[in-house]
Amino acid sequence: MSGISTRIAKMFDGKKNLVISALDHVMEYGDQPGIEDSARAIENCMATDALLLPRFMLRRHGELFNRRSCPVPVVRINWTSSFYYPLNYRRGFTSIATTVEEAVAAGGEMIICSLFLENENEEMETENVRIFSEVVRQKERLGIPLIGECYVVEHREKTPEEVHNKVKRVTRVMAELGADLIKCFLTDSFREVVDNLPVPAFTIGAEKLDSDLDVLTKAAMSVAQGARGIVFGRNIFMSEKPKALTAALNRVINEGVSPDEAVKAV
Repeated sequence: MSGISTRIAKMFDGKKNLVISALDHVMEYGDQPGIEDSARAIENCMATDALLLPRFMLRRHGELFNRRSCPVPVVRINWTSSFYYPLNYRRGFTSIATTVEEAVAAGGEMIICSLFLENENEEMETENVRIFSEVVRQKERLGIPLIGECYVVEHREKTPEEVHNKVKRVTRVMAELGADLIKCFLTDSFREVVDNLPVPAFTIGAEKLDSDLDVLTKAAMSVAQGARGIVFGRNIFMSEKPKALTAALNRVINEGVSPDEAVKAV
């Protein structure tokens, strides 16, 4: 086995599906309710299988990841203009904010990097592929798994079919460029996305959902269509009972418990 496959197997640790959370929002746009106190936010996500976060957040709170049962730290590699929500950017210019070596030095065991395509700017998109491919070369040298992120910034401006088609295309591109895992939207025909991929896919929460029941329902829908788990940020760390919700998510995606039944324990 390679270092990459060993680390992925260790993260799954015999589980079929994973509950992953994310605290990397503040790296992209600096202000996120629920992450003002990053140590507390990390503690709220300690029951998850993996946790997305910026390199310096991990460095500041590395002692929280010394426990045997702590989540796998996944370091955000890229900074992308279209994630800077205060200015409503759309085009997706991207830079490497953290090298893979720097992520590993901070304690990261996996990395995540976005790839923005189909934004009507060939030159920018070619540069984004160059950047993504450089990240792939770095992670291959060090044996660190890469989660490729496909986020459709303009999803509210597209039809569900258009979002689905873009997700299906871009996720396959990322897999063929070297992503080991995929993070993307749950689409109306998500099984087609999964069937088009040679690597595991995880769905995102995208927006803050209205209730814990909605969160559990979206997770159930995801794994029913072939996802290997979920990556929910605000829908976990902003929950009134994040640890109880994480336990309920595990019951839904790994034990087949219905969302209506699982939500009773939250």
